[in-house]
Amino acid sequence: MTVDYFGKYFNDEGFDFTRLINDDFFQPVRILFNAKHYVSASKLLVVAIDSISYIEYGSIKENTFIKWLKEFSEIDGLGITAEELWEHRNSLLHMSNLTSRKVADGKERALVAYVGEIHPNVKLDQTNTGYYNLNSLIQVVGRACGKWCLTYDEHRSKIDSFVERYDLIASDARMQWIYYDAK
Repeated sequence: MTVDYFGKYFNDEGFDFTRLINDDFFQPVRILFNAKHYVSASKLLVVAIDSISYIEYGSIKENTFIKWLKEFSEIDGLGITAEELWEHRNSLLHMSNLTSRKVADGKERALVAYVGEIHPNVKLDQTNTGYYNLNSLIQVVGRACGKWCLTYDEHRSKIDSFVERYDLIASDARMQWIYYDAK
């Protein structure tokens, strides 16, 4: 059963696409980040990328997470790759650690998130481990979403597949509440 989210997100200018994406994906990440639940915020951020990449590409053989990041984000500016973030995602979501199978096999670097700034005198060996600022990653993904949202203005034909796929995404912001008074 789908929940009608159109009524909530239509305004005088049309459909408020960015507010929908913010409410469903970024607001929960922001709440966790501000509460200093950084690992949970990281997990939810990669789930958001999973969902958004599915909305964009559907069920294809290619890894949609990596494809979406490469097409829409500037993740390389953080000193990490889309493939490394994918492995980080796998290890966080499946094992709540930093070592996916590919990391354990030496095929990808492990990633470590940090919050704040690393002192300029601290030199990190990034041969086997990549470090990224979690807040910066959130901003990179946010800008990527902005770029992605613009494609719906450029290619109106994508709207049908957006609605079809978005209806499958579970969301706190669009959850249907049923009031029942058992008295």
